Amino acid sequence: MSESKICIKLVVHDLNDPESVICPMIFNLDDMVKLRRLGVCGILAGTLPFAAQQNIFLTIPLKLMVEETIWLVLNGYAELQLIQGPMTSLMTNILETKGDELFKLARDKLLRSFDLQRQYKKEQHALKLQKLGIDPARDNSSANNKLIESSLFVETPNDSLTLQYCHQGKSPIDPTLDSMLLNLLISNYSNWNNYLLYQSLKSQNYVMSPGGRFGGLFIAYPGDPLRYHSHLTIDNALDYYNDPIDFISLTSGARLGTAVKKLWVIGGVKDENSSTNKANDIQLNQPETLLTKRNDTSFFSIEWAGFG
Repeated sequence: MSESKICIKLVVHDLNDPESVICPMIFNLDDMVKLRRLGVCGILAGTLPFAAQQNIFLTIPLKLMVEETIWLVLNGYAELQLIQGPMTSLMTNILETKGDELFKLARDKLLRSFDLQRQYKKEQHALKLQKLGIDPARDNSSANNKLIESSLFVETPNDSLTLQYCHQGKSPIDPTLDSMLLNLLISNYSNWNNYLLYQSLKSQNYVMSPGGRFGGLFIAYPGDPLRYHSHLTIDNALDYYNDPIDFISLTSGARLGTAVKKLWVIGGVKDENSSTNKANDIQLNQPETLLTKRNDTSFFSIEWAGFG
């Protein structure tokens, strides 16, 4: 890929404890634009602890599903960057050692922003005076200057200055650690067959989002969610040859799907040799093998007919 890889930050409190992994996050707006072009939308999660906002006001970081992260890494679009926590002590140490430098950077950026805003507003004011036939050079009232000063705003940065120090002086992640982080994600947060369902739907140009609000694993859009409504609710993957189909769950899923105007979809992977799908059976140190290995997935859509 010609562009630089997308950086996915993964917070891990203890590398020996899979349950200490915090979901993958994106902190850079340029990376979010790249993800959108790839059909990966994620969920915005940033807010203020004492001023919680509704969804439409949330900002970075962007949280990714585990399946999205695996797909991005295995296809060479992204790389994992480890932030070894706990975050509270990590941030405290950075602020203690780099606090003065961070303060100066933030102050200089703020002052530069104010200077640009003043210049722009004065130019706009001069243009308005010229249209009214007034010489701008004669208008130097303190009232105008006070209005300009009162209209200056503080720009919220898109990237965290503090997080930039988490990796200073550290070497890039080696393939062994990268594989181990993927292993942690898969073993603790994902079923490998769920990823294969995601991969199959992604190859058919569907865009997936978390499906918990509609009772499923994913919801699938035929394109960008800003342009389309979701069409499918996909349930957790079945072991194709071993898992029974629960008709009560099938009926309730179909009725739920019809109520929210979506098809309820179940699917499984036709691979008799991988019924358990445990992470330790997956050769993560050979991602090219995972990409070329054939995995036949089958999907069945269920719709409630409305009788009974």
